Amino acid sequence: MKRRMLLVVLFLWVAPVIVTGQTQSGNLIKNGEFENFSGDTPVGWETSNIPGTLTVVSSTPLGYRGTRAVKCEVKDFYGTKIAGLMSQKDIILPGRALQLSLRYLFHSVGKDAAVVIVCFLNAAGSTIGTVEECFREDKSEFERFVKDISAPDAASRCHVRLTILNDAEGGTLHPGSYAVFDDVRLVVLPPQPKPEVRQVDSAKVQ
Repeated sequence: MKRRMLLVVLFLWVAPVIVTGQTQSGNLIKNGEFENFSGDTPVGWETSNIPGTLTVVSSTPLGYRGTRAVKCEVKDFYGTKIAGLMSQKDIILPGRALQLSLRYLFHSVGKDAAVVIVCFLNAAGSTIGTVEECFREDKSEFERFVKDISAPDAASRCHVRLTILNDAEGGTLHPGSYAVFDDVRLVVLPPQPKPEVRQVDSAKVQ
C-alpha cells in the first residue's frame, strides 16, 4: 500500500515536468537554437552562401543561451552587395494560432534592416499570406521579439526567412551591416477557453 502511494506521489510530481517539457519542445522550427552546423550552414536551413566563394551566413559564439548563434551579414561581392539570407521551408502547421519569437542583435550601416518573414502556403503551394517584421535600431545586447500570428484558414505550411534588407530610401545594401539571431521559435498556441454562459432564472431576478 505504501509503495502504491509512493508511486502515485512520484507520478503527480513528474507529470507536470513531462507536460512542461513537451510544451518547451513544441517548436515547429528545426534547429532554432542554432547549435548544429554543417560548415557555415545551420542544419535544417538553406542559406545564400556560395560554398568556397562567399560566406554571408555563419556560426558565431555570441549565443543567447547555448554556445552558438547564427550571423547574417552584408558583404561586397565583385561590386554586388549580398546579404546573408537563411530560410526553412515547408514547416507543417498543426494549428492556426501561432506565436513567433526570437532573440537578435543588430548593427546597421546606413539604414539597413534585419527582417524575419513568415510566408503561408496552401496545399497547392501558393502563397496566401505573409507576415514581415523589420528591426532597424542597433541592438548590442540580445533583444527579444514576440508576435502572435493567425495563419490563414487555408494555410497548410509555411516558410520562415531571416535576412537583411536595404534601406527603403536609398535601395542599397551596406557592407558591414549584420544581425545575429538565436532561439527562433514558432509554436502553436493552446486554444483559448470559451467563456462560460450561464442561464439566469428570470423568476429569481424579479
